[in-house]
Amino acid sequence: MSRAHEDLGRPDEDGQGPARTHRGISHNVEVGGSTDGPVVAGDYNLVIDARHGSSVTVGRVARERPAPVRRDRISVLPRPTREPLGREADTATLAAAIAGRGLVQLCGPAGIGKSILLRHLARTAENGPDGVVFVSATHKQVADLAQEVFESCYRTWGYAPSRTDLRGMLTGLRITVYVDDADLTIDELRELTDLVPDATFVVACRDSTLLGDGAVHHLDGLGQDTATRLLTQTLGRPLHDAEQVTAADLWHVSGGNPLLLVRAAGMAASGRSALPAPGAVEDLLPQLFEQLDNSAMDTLNLLAALQDAELATEHIGALASEPDPASLCERLTGLGLMVPGEHGYRCAPGVASAVRHRDPAAIPVEGLCRYFTRWAADPSTTPAQVAAHSRAIEKVAGLATNAGMPELTVALGRAASPKLAHSLRFNAWGRTLGRGWAGARRAGDRLAEAYFIHEEGIRCLVTGQRIAAAALLAQAAVLWHVLGDDQGTTAASDAHQFLPQELQPPGRIDAPAQAVPDEGATSQAVADHMADLEHTTREPSALTTHDSADPGYSSTDFAELAESGVPPGPGPAQSLGNTTAPDAGDPGLTANTTSPALPGSATGATAAATAQGGSLLATLLVTLAIVGAVALIAYDKNKDEEATSRRPTATAGVGRTGVAKAEKPKITSARQTGIAGTWTDGRHKLTIVESEPGVYLYRTVCGDAVRLIGNDAEATGKTPARTSDSGGGYCGSMIGYLTVTVRVSAAQDIARLTMTQPPDVAGRWTCLSCGRSTLTRVG
Repeated sequence: MSRAHEDLGRPDEDGQGPARTHRGISHNVEVGGSTDGPVVAGDYNLVIDARHGSSVTVGRVARERPAPVRRDRISVLPRPTREPLGREADTATLAAAIAGRGLVQLCGPAGIGKSILLRHLARTAENGPDGVVFVSATHKQVADLAQEVFESCYRTWGYAPSRTDLRGMLTGLRITVYVDDADLTIDELRELTDLVPDATFVVACRDSTLLGDGAVHHLDGLGQDTATRLLTQTLGRPLHDAEQVTAADLWHVSGGNPLLLVRAAGMAASGRSALPAPGAVEDLLPQLFEQLDNSAMDTLNLLAALQDAELATEHIGALASEPDPASLCERLTGLGLMVPGEHGYRCAPGVASAVRHRDPAAIPVEGLCRYFTRWAADPSTTPAQVAAHSRAIEKVAGLATNAGMPELTVALGRAASPKLAHSLRFNAWGRTLGRGWAGARRAGDRLAEAYFIHEEGIRCLVTGQRIAAAALLAQAAVLWHVLGDDQGTTAASDAHQFLPQELQPPGRIDAPAQAVPDEGATSQAVADHMADLEHTTREPSALTTHDSADPGYSSTDFAELAESGVPPGPGPAQSLGNTTAPDAGDPGLTANTTSPALPGSATGATAAATAQGGSLLATLLVTLAIVGAVALIAYDKNKDEEATSRRPTATAGVGRTGVAKAEKPKITSARQTGIAGTWTDGRHKLTIVESEPGVYLYRTVCGDAVRLIGNDAEATGKTPARTSDSGGGYCGSMIGYLTVTVRVSAAQDIARLTMTQPPDVAGRWTCLSCGRSTLTRVG
């Protein structure tokens, strides 16, 4: 059993929850509660029903709510790590910034050592007088992160406070919160820090997003002497004289990236007599794979199938038939092939795609799905354990649907959903409901479809998304009624009484006199909402008062560039489609993405519905009165949220380039040489202006400002990737960024425009605009 799972099964000193100890220092954190009792979310008492759909009641009086007790000692520390090598100056600088309080951002590319340094600081720096909390933000949204911080600071069971109550209880806590893998937008960071206003936040991420709001520390590569020490330590022996020159060259070509240096040393330690030549950096992973035994490769194949999901050693041992998975994982970590997390291990950057390219054999989807279904349904498996593996469950569910086994997705979704609800990680719960719904649609399982829609309606109700809740619960009631499930019908219909009067249907959905349209056919709006749960990396947070912003995918880091010679190959999500040439109506000058085709799915329509503003509610009421379902629904807000979301924010429309969407580019030069000028691909025109030397701007057809950095011959930048909108256009919601490069010929009359999808988002969505376009100067 892994350390993480051993910890989750051991009660703490006061019997209130699990405890984790290290060197005699105890720190406690409860995640959710048991699976056989109600939980409380804000004013709602939530009773989870894994068969007929959950139900809610309301405790309006404050005394009816749980009374969390603040911990005397707040200490949730990360797993122990070795002391960062050669980071003394970085440690001192960051420690001083932490002592100054506020927000501190630690930035750098993958493999540079951010996580190790952050964990070292959490254990050694002078933290807040009230304690320290360490959390990982990997694939988590603000609501789930805030709940984790709350549970770290208070003794509680089964309680997720409302945003107002949460902020009230976290105000005044002078703690230091360390957040690893915090690739959040500036708005998300502000939202999180606002909930704990007196805390010091230290966040590790790839790119800086702060705009003068805190201290930013960019972590560079190791110095040459430190890089040599790292190579020596990893090899376990001194370098030979001839290797000193090779080591210097490896340091130079790697930019001091520790991950690449560890892999280079790993090759020598795994059977080679000397360090690899610097020119072999691009082939490090394939060569390392050749040095591994079958057990190690089976383990890497397992983790590569799950891509970036973390897996506990007990699951690795069971699924890879490895008798000593902990030792094997430590060995692979030492070779730079795996990364340890708080609950297990995942593939190191670039490894998953390289493994799938080397061995594109079919993934044992059925075995994976059945294993996790049995595990999630096991009464001894806690909500905390399921929540810790929610990303792996999402991946496995997606694999099963894509492999043509949607019935397995349904079984997994129904097994995991109740425990995710009990864990109070409502964002993770929603994503699993979306996966389960997609499987139910593919399998034609109407009962399962009703269940997942019902549970999503309850989730939206308790998290304040009232318009969405009205639509989903109305649809669920119709489905339950058509299918003859009286308990489900009653649960969905009764939940409507907790919505505002104007959102309630006229009478019960199951009333005999009420017409049932198309035998309960799912409305397009509900289908769009459920599909968005499945395909959106970041769904709107229940705590946020504005639409969820783009996560801001970072530029390719050195480790990934070094491996760029290894094409991705067929990954786990093979049915997401293949990259194609730009659509005939799109010259390749703007990003267009599509989601997998699902029955009733129209990803992107939700963003258009949100833009309609006030008409949304009117349409909702009319449709509710007729059929008990809605026709338009998007990133749903209650009345207060809708009013707040219409207020402009200081950073609205600002992407990683720092250029506001509504801001007109400042043109300082209109010259028509080099990259600057007007270009055409024969159908559309693109005008690029030079705003300052080496900086170029242009606008996409969606109005996004794109900033390129370079020179007259070549410039590179980021352009937003958008879903298709409801009208079939290219300007739906923004889901990430593409890398765009413009290269001009020597004669300066021809240019090549290239768009590529960053490796860290490959497989998440299909890019229809990726590829190359040839442009001709027209002015």
